Amino acid sequence: MKKHLLTPPVITNYHTHTVYCDGRAEPVCFAEEAVKLGLCSLGFSAHAPVNFPTSWTMNPVRIGEYNHVIQRLKEEYAGRLDIYCGLEADYFPDLMPEIKVLYAAHNWDYIIGSIHFIGVWPDGRRWCMDSTHEEFLEGWHGIMGGDPLRPIYDFFEITRKMVREMKPDIIGHLDKIKMQYREGCMVPDSHPFFRKQMMATLEEIAATNCIVEVNTKGQTDDFFPGRWAFAEMKKMGIPVMINSDAHTSQALTYRFEQAEAMLRESGYRTVMMMKNGKWEERAITTPSNKNLAYDR
Repeated sequence: MKKHLLTPPVITNYHTHTVYCDGRAEPVCFAEEAVKLGLCSLGFSAHAPVNFPTSWTMNPVRIGEYNHVIQRLKEEYAGRLDIYCGLEADYFPDLMPEIKVLYAAHNWDYIIGSIHFIGVWPDGRRWCMDSTHEEFLEGWHGIMGGDPLRPIYDFFEITRKMVREMKPDIIGHLDKIKMQYREGCMVPDSHPFFRKQMMATLEEIAATNCIVEVNTKGQTDDFFPGRWAFAEMKKMGIPVMINSDAHTSQALTYRFEQAEAMLRESGYRTVMMMKNGKWEERAITTPSNKNLAYDR
């Protein structure tokens, strides 16, 4: 990955969800707010279609419309805001041919690879770990027998396979499985087993050109991934970016200031941004606009 340090510092966000999946606003609303907030570039990342019913992924019949709308916004905002069109795509080992066809169907600017599904019910239904805790417990007991370590192992093992086989531009919410931790359910991200799985995954990422996002939609006192991992990522030379996983336009710079401060404390001085279709470094800056509440 060729890197260039860009000056002056700029603000970006490449993880946003509009009405084309589970977001709450039209793409133009995000673009307007991005201009007001002083963003340099904005990326759209609709949840990629899957071949089974969900309430939050993009309907495959709308994928062409989605791409067309974002391309039109690129032209309308040229000179004011760089706009990019991407997808947030799940990884399914048994669906790689279909995933590759999806990638080839349109000229996506980038792909965020994220894991939301980590198990399969006996009737073939996919089990989504990114759901209510009650739904998580149902799958944890019904599929994994209440094993406190298996969800963590499976989540990170699938992530490692995604890194090797999909090689997405960006790794989304790297340790999101920790959102389901409760006392008596799994182990926390401070547990040696969790840390071992995370470190093994970071080693896989370090061998690629993948960028790890600091997802500020994470837990109230932390992010995805947790701040403990920042210094380890820096030692490994893993490039990072800050994204808010915004589902409303008001959340575009949610907790950016806090994330940037934590990255600085861990030794990072730059984050990645896209410029003219290529990933480049830019200096970490603190946005003047603070979004202190997250409205998903």
